[in-house]
Amino acid sequence: MKQAILLLLLSTPLHYIFAGDYDFSALHGLRDKKGNIYFEISGYDILYSTMKGKLNDSKTLANFKKQLKIKGIYAEYSDPNLALQHYIIETEQPLEKNPALKFNQVFYLFTKSANEIQYVIFHTLNQRDILLERELINAFLEGKLIGYIYDNLKGESISFAGRTVRLGTSCQWRSPHNLYCKGGQISWSEFPSAEMAELDLDMRIAANGGNQSIILSQDTIDILFENIPSVAYRIVYNVKKVPYPLIVYYVVQEVRGRYVSCTMSNYGDNRNDFELAHLLRQFMSISKPPDHAYNRFFDEPQYENDKYGMYSTWIGNMGLEVSLGSTFTLADMNRIFKYAPSFDLYFCVPVKRNMSIDLGALFSFPVKPQRFDYTFKGGETTETKAKSMMCANLRYSYLHTLSNNSGLNTYMGIGVASLNTDILKEIVDNRKVYYSVDAFDLFGGIRFQYKKFGYFIEYHRASFPNSSKVANNFGNSFINTGVSYFFR
Repeated sequence: MKQAILLLLLSTPLHYIFAGDYDFSALHGLRDKKGNIYFEISGYDILYSTMKGKLNDSKTLANFKKQLKIKGIYAEYSDPNLALQHYIIETEQPLEKNPALKFNQVFYLFTKSANEIQYVIFHTLNQRDILLERELINAFLEGKLIGYIYDNLKGESISFAGRTVRLGTSCQWRSPHNLYCKGGQISWSEFPSAEMAELDLDMRIAANGGNQSIILSQDTIDILFENIPSVAYRIVYNVKKVPYPLIVYYVVQEVRGRYVSCTMSNYGDNRNDFELAHLLRQFMSISKPPDHAYNRFFDEPQYENDKYGMYSTWIGNMGLEVSLGSTFTLADMNRIFKYAPSFDLYFCVPVKRNMSIDLGALFSFPVKPQRFDYTFKGGETTETKAKSMMCANLRYSYLHTLSNNSGLNTYMGIGVASLNTDILKEIVDNRKVYYSVDAFDLFGGIRFQYKKFGYFIEYHRASFPNSSKVANNFGNSFINTGVSYFFR
């Protein structure tokens, strides 16, 4: 069959090969910092690049095959219909993560200058479209594809099957028609027929079901895709070395006259998690999740736990956080005390994956506190010093996952800061109660976390100067920093 296709290609006149009026509106190109250009169209991944050497030099060809690790060659030739000096290599290789599948690759090499060659690689799991390959090569060499090439890898505003979607600054192109935003990913391709799109989707599903993942569940689900009632294949994978199951939605649909094969994915807490990442919600919705769907807001936390123990529970579980550190005062508060060992205790309640509401308190014990004036309600003033400081507060935390075992936690909170003096107020049930200066406290911080251990630094701004008990130059800012441990 391959020989027949090759003979047909060689016997086809050049003017016929380039006579087709191809629509490149579905083409998407990206240029990296090295100048390499990547395209995607109709299930093809395409690379344009250059290398040193001469096309008629056997050493150049041998080096080219070695550098690109080309295997499975079944044809090498030059096309007499192409006037430009060139060389063509055709291969068929098994897919690394699923050897049962084979992908087609064809390499077109052209002379660019006296000591430089330009090459084009077409890669697809689908059937080859030789006429499309030649149209793309011809258009590229003539400079007709410049308008499809983007140097900015930020996916702030994208074109999806004829619709402009604005996504902000957090999205990044991983490759053409393959976009990642925090928590979600979408890749797609457009085809001239529904049959070709269906075939492409089948190949995507087969390719993702290789030896790098275990399928936890698979079924179909009714969705709205681009506001069109559609059926998606929903497959949940246990991906090696990833702590959460990967949930993938595969869908084929005609959208604005284009047949789209689309893959959308995000991680979930478990296989019954039907909540969609923000990126996915821009393209699809689930109007009626099944009865067994897991609800992160109302159900008790449930996480996948496979026999290999690959799923980590260090993120997002209810637990107790204990911290040891130091409190350092800033600016005017230096006159009250400069340094104090501190102790924190927080009870953490997850509200979503990687998000929690924490209730707790900070206790600080000043070393060598300085005296300041304390004013009673009647206006009488006396000297005192700070015995201790306590901040009872409520905070919101969000954990940015860096790897399976590490993350960066950002948080902010509100509460009440109370600075206890050495002035005895009363004795209640043999317990001494001292006068204090109370203030409203706002704070924010970051914590680097590795497994159950963390290092944090946070800034507090307490409204002590607003109190009638102290002078307005009392000060209001301090930093708390230290190490933490989580009991889950």
